[in-house]
Amino acid sequence: MKPLKRPGALALFALLGFLSGCAATGTQAEGSDYRWDVLTSEEILSLEMTNLYDVVERARPRWLTRRGGDVVVFQGQTLLGDATMLRQFGPQEVYELRYLDGVTASATLPGLGSRFVSGAIILVTSAQERR
Repeated sequence: MKPLKRPGALALFALLGFLSGCAATGTQAEGSDYRWDVLTSEEILSLEMTNLYDVVERARPRWLTRRGGDVVVFQGQTLLGDATMLRQFGPQEVYELRYLDGVTASATLPGLGSRFVSGAIILVTSAQERR
């Protein structure tokens, strides 16, 4: 009885390379300026929402996902509250929104103490506040 032939290593690597290339491109065009952790004023205004919570919910819903802790909102270095605070701000009031994961937020933002947060959304109101 003849053993079944297996694809060669070269064919297997070619297939893996093709699949990883497809996964890496995702849905964004090559050369795109897309950043998952930033929403620019252009993106914010293009959504035509009435408040920033709705903007984030539409454009970056993962920012609002709680993984054991609260998602907090900061303006500069000032803690404003939880994510529902975004409902109080109109889209034209910000230059951009930035997202920090929980570990980075806890390590870099003041006023959190030992509070566990799953993320932080930073309101940047002018180009001068941008880092």
